[in-house]
Amino acid sequence: IKWEESEQIDLGFDARFFNSRLSLGFDYFKKKTNGMLMYLPIPDYVGMSAPMGNVGDMENWGLEFELGFKEKFGDVNISATGNASYLKNKLVKLGNASGETIYENAGASGVGSYVKAKNGDVFPYFYGFKVDGIAQNKAQADAYNAKYGQSAQAGDVMFRDLNNDGKITDDDKTKIGKGMPDWTYGLTLNADWKGLDVSLFFQGTIGNDIFDFSQRGDIPAMNRPSWILDRWIGEGTSNSLPRMTNKNPNSNWRSSELYIKDGSFLRLRTAQLGYTIPFQLSKKASIQRLRVFVSAENLITLTGYNGFDPEVASGGYTTIGIDRGIYPQSRTISVGANISF
Repeated sequence: IKWEESEQIDLGFDARFFNSRLSLGFDYFKKKTNGMLMYLPIPDYVGMSAPMGNVGDMENWGLEFELGFKEKFGDVNISATGNASYLKNKLVKLGNASGETIYENAGASGVGSYVKAKNGDVFPYFYGFKVDGIAQNKAQADAYNAKYGQSAQAGDVMFRDLNNDGKITDDDKTKIGKGMPDWTYGLTLNADWKGLDVSLFFQGTIGNDIFDFSQRGDIPAMNRPSWILDRWIGEGTSNSLPRMTNKNPNSNWRSSELYIKDGSFLRLRTAQLGYTIPFQLSKKASIQRLRVFVSAENLITLTGYNGFDPEVASGGYTTIGIDRGIYPQSRTISVGANISF
């Protein structure tokens, strides 16, 4: 085992205009990591924890932008700073003979393998079946079964035969999403006027998926999210969520597009409103400066994800974007004061 080696190219510039009222920054980078350190995938029957090793090469490239503005209009001061980053990565060489491996596998639950790495592709990615909707009636289910040798009933998922061999097997599994966002961005807004000040900080991502592992329709006893009400309960009721059954002869909840949700979001991370008491008033109490404020964290979140929180905590690089039922970030509102004597 040895240290990782990296080669990186950075090209960028910073510019200021109109007496620094307008600022602009741009950066392009490309980084190649050789001999990256990762835990080696070993069979469970070995009975030991996975060792660390230099397993292969990774390539990352991206763009970073920053734009700032500040101005004074009479007694009003305003400033705004926005930044955005685009990132794309590629596994150049995994370091094994096949050039691919499975990192996350829930075999005991019937989900199967669902996170994979492969040479030449994004690292890592969600792995599973493509789907052709829900069998709406017995005739449609029988036709699907006759063609692919399955046991589907009305209300079951129709999985896609990608390799056209007339069977639905693990050979039909493919990339169905990725947990790493294409874009991450932020925006900070500040303003003050005659002792009154306000500050807002927004943050978000675009282009990332979430593998919603927290909910499955074949587990008989558990709390259900509201979206389960949109499941198939008869012909024409749903073409995206299968019927609920704990018998599950068709393995509806094996790893597939059913788990993939859009993880993009925009969140008002922090907001603060404050007021500085005029010195003529605060000095009567022997106070040099007194500012009172109210602040909030995670006040507003805009997202299409119907889970608890689109910001899914990750236990490592192979679990990026997997929601196993994390506790959501709390919304916190605080009131306070800054006092200088």
